[in-house]
Amino acid sequence: MTRTRSLAAASLGVAVLAGVISGWPLGRWRDWERGLEDQLLALRGQRRPPAQVVVVPIDDATLQQGDWYQSQPQGRPPAWAVGTGTLPWPRAAYGLLASRLIEAGASVVAVNVVFAGPSGRGPADDWDLAAQLRRYPGRVALAAEMLEPEDARTGSSGLTLIRPEAVLEALGGPERLGLGNTLPAEPGEPPRHPEAYGRRLLPANGVEPFPSLSATTLRLAGRSSRQHDAAMALNVYGPEGTFPRIPAWEVLDPGRWRGHPLRAAVRGSVVLIGPVVSQGEAGNPTPFGRLSGLEILATATANSLGGDGLAPWPTAAPWRALLAMLPLLLVSAVALRGRRLSWRLGWVGVGLLALVLAGWFTFLHGHRWLPLLGPAGGLVLLGLLYGGDAYQREESERRRLRRTFERYVAPSVVAEILADPAAAEGMLRGRLRPVTVLFSDLIGFTQLTQKRCKEGHTELHVRQLNRYLGAMVAVITDHGGTIDKFIGDAVMAVFGSPLGRGERQEALAALHCARAMRHALEELNVAWRAEGIEPLNSGIGLASGPAMVGQIGSPQRLEFTVIGDTVNLASRLEGQTRPLQVPVVFDAATAELVRGELTVRSLGPVPVKGMGEIPVYTLESDPSGRS
Repeated sequence: MTRTRSLAAASLGVAVLAGVISGWPLGRWRDWERGLEDQLLALRGQRRPPAQVVVVPIDDATLQQGDWYQSQPQGRPPAWAVGTGTLPWPRAAYGLLASRLIEAGASVVAVNVVFAGPSGRGPADDWDLAAQLRRYPGRVALAAEMLEPEDARTGSSGLTLIRPEAVLEALGGPERLGLGNTLPAEPGEPPRHPEAYGRRLLPANGVEPFPSLSATTLRLAGRSSRQHDAAMALNVYGPEGTFPRIPAWEVLDPGRWRGHPLRAAVRGSVVLIGPVVSQGEAGNPTPFGRLSGLEILATATANSLGGDGLAPWPTAAPWRALLAMLPLLLVSAVALRGRRLSWRLGWVGVGLLALVLAGWFTFLHGHRWLPLLGPAGGLVLLGLLYGGDAYQREESERRRLRRTFERYVAPSVVAEILADPAAAEGMLRGRLRPVTVLFSDLIGFTQLTQKRCKEGHTELHVRQLNRYLGAMVAVITDHGGTIDKFIGDAVMAVFGSPLGRGERQEALAALHCARAMRHALEELNVAWRAEGIEPLNSGIGLASGPAMVGQIGSPQRLEFTVIGDTVNLASRLEGQTRPLQVPVVFDAATAELVRGELTVRSLGPVPVKGMGEIPVYTLESDPSGRS
């Protein structure tokens, strides 16, 4: 219970950590979150922009075409091509371009160029542009720009609004203007909608809010945004050139424009005009590469029309933190109801999958960013936490099993048992196994004990007994037996428990062990006689057959032992060594198992208490005369 509570507390700590870093991301973590969002955008891939937004770029092809016309030696270039081979263009060319598009049915034309001051080509250039604007009142939006001599983010003054003053009256007033400024991309931040500059940054610096060019364009078209633009990030549709695009020269050239295949796309659309020449590193970075200012303007306009700009959800940091904590708390609550690692890791996997699916679905269909990185990292940490806890529990269980089995069997056998902890636990619970049981008891030891107690030689007596038992244990262990228990001066050993080498091999090992025990006792007796200590004699009984093996006892005291008729028979056959005057006696099952390997001699049937008459056997003496 204590371990479970500690694990629950650690899980809660991981959930709180995931919530904090999701609600209030800082530094590198925010960069990682932004990187994940970019990866999801790239994974989603390019999508189709709305057909109501058409881009007319002043691109390299347009400049090359204008330059080509002017470089021809024969005759004069067409009027529309004059001055269009280089930037800046004549302002009259923009007026002509807007007129052609409006005549083709464009709802509104927005020019993403700031006409600061009078035209460098003379007053006639401004008059021509103004004339075109008066022909289509309310159908053209022009760009303004907020100059920042000093960084507006520092709160310093000096912001200056640059407007197309020369044509402002013809345009219809300042309400037909829109800012072309955008917020510069900050590390770890997505590209923002242009409205964020005029509606949030300017008021924060004490300047009256000003609409973006995209907002003014939609207002003139009689359309409203379906989202709160100032709070939105751009949901990019794809790389540069994703929007329907008609190079400006193809509109200016009357012959080409008359039968242009995309002319029908202009009808009822918002058309955006602007240069897109040589963006290079000056473009706006996105997951699909760098985009020109005109493509960004088109993206912002399309996002407003479709209401599909991107934003985090929830927007408030505390609620975002709580949402990030939710999957971790749910997974922990369910996972900690079970103890198996597979159960816990399974729920961690389910949580990760549900988190990814929910985030992906919300991104695709709701255009919102759920907190993903913090909860995902937290779930991975939970998996590591549960794995570490399982490892510690397994190690603790191994230590417990090792301590249990090392009391009975050799360390090498313990290592083999612990190779499969589940099987080891099964051994402790109990099972039926074929074994050979060996009982060894000292003959006349009770009388010797009484005699030495009367003589006051108890210390000598105990020392001799311990020396004898130590030698017997060593012999039994060397032959792969398990010391089951000591019963006074008697030793009970089992061959085939907890692991077995086969019934025949265990019976052979037991009889070889019995012979080695007799030999070890003879060597001890030689030493004791030399020391003037009375020698000892023993009887050994063995029986083979099935026995119940496992931990037996009360919760306060358990012993790993064997029980059953085979054990009882071995004990009673040990008692037959006295009347039969042989050191080793074993049953017919043992004799049958070792037949062909050891020479055995039948002692005939003998009465055994509670079992009737049964045939018993002993080992033939080896050449040295030992049994």
